[in-house]
Amino acid sequence: MTWLKRYATEIQTLGAIVTALVALAALIGVKMQIDATAAIQQEQSARDIYREFLNLSISKPEFAEPDYCAIKGTPNEAAYRNYVDYLLYTAEQTMDASPDWETTMRDHMTAHDQYLCTQGDWAAYPSNIRRLMTGYKAKHCASPPQACGS
Repeated sequence: MTWLKRYATEIQTLGAIVTALVALAALIGVKMQIDATAAIQQEQSARDIYREFLNLSISKPEFAEPDYCAIKGTPNEAAYRNYVDYLLYTAEQTMDASPDWETTMRDHMTAHDQYLCTQGDWAAYPSNIRRLMTGYKAKHCASPPQACGS
């Protein structure tokens, strides 16, 4: 009993240190769990958006594999531009979830060379889309696309 009285201050200090370490470990564990949940949710959201894009492509095959010259100047041109914007939004969301999506999204974009190669300003788009479009245009737009009506 006298031993406990003699070392009571040291035992209390050690107990406080152990408690602080356990609390710190719990905080780190909670942060890791929140981050993991957010990553899983982002991946699921990307898959959902991609699935919606595929459904849109199935319901609008004239936009998925377009003849841009036939669309240009018609009432469908605005709908087609929105389709391409949705393609780019899908690319943004999927590439945020995983860079592995970039190849898939570039494959979808190749059908839209005639439109994408004529678009010059990507400053309003997020950085991953600006980077994607810089690489895409360097590869696919080296020679200008055939002008409509020629």
